[in-house]
Amino acid sequence: MSELQNKAVALVVQSEGDIGSQTSSHRSAILLDKALDLYFALGGDAESALALVVEKYTASRLRIDSAIANVMIELAVVSRLNDLDMVQATYNRLDAELVAPNGGLLAEK
Repeated sequence: MSELQNKAVALVVQSEGDIGSQTSSHRSAILLDKALDLYFALGGDAESALALVVEKYTASRLRIDSAIANVMIELAVVSRLNDLDMVQATYNRLDAELVAPNGGLLAEK
């Protein structure tokens, strides 16, 4: 796993505790919540969101690796359209919130 992924997981563990016993279905609701935050921040509306839910619910399921790739590709496009570096945006939050084992922020030197 990448440094970014490891730090992101560490931030979740820092706020939620051990995630080892969680299921993918538990995380799916959290992912949907965060995806909806982005959807509405981009100007999406509730009516279209509901229509997409119905459409996706009846469609065949993708493999998890394919679905993750699709999300990451779309995040890259949305980031570029908004003149943002998606990796830097993530590091900014991690640096601001992730606590080092010594109790300080990891970004502190």
